[in-house]
Amino acid sequence: MSVDEELLDELNRRIAEIYESRGIPTQWDDVTPEPMRPAFSVHFRALPSPQSGYPGWDEAELLIHDPLTALRNAGLIPDGETPDISTFVVNHQHTLNRMVMYATVTISNNPHTVGITIVKEPLPAELQELLDGATQGA
Repeated sequence: MSVDEELLDELNRRIAEIYESRGIPTQWDDVTPEPMRPAFSVHFRALPSPQSGYPGWDEAELLIHDPLTALRNAGLIPDGETPDISTFVVNHQHTLNRMVMYATVTISNNPHTVGITIVKEPLPAELQELLDGATQGA
């Protein structure tokens, strides 16, 4: 197994630049359209890769593996409530090891249910090539 550490460092530096230029991670934003407010609330945020080590990685990991706790920690679900939660992952064929995921949470007020859509962003082609070159033979 051969890993080119210099190329991996370059890849991580370039990913960090993408995170910084986009302001990732963000906080949860309430993006509920006004006509929906009586029945639903909609929240959105971007999160870094759980393996990135960038601020927010632990929240991404929790959202993937324990969404109820993640949403409680974010203040989107009150303590003591246990709504039904369904998660839909878009681009699941892509790894989240090195890029960003975008999460949208729709909370229904009655019955209290939650739908989470997670979209994984693949590495841009030039960064995927850099990763492939860094891990050639790995």
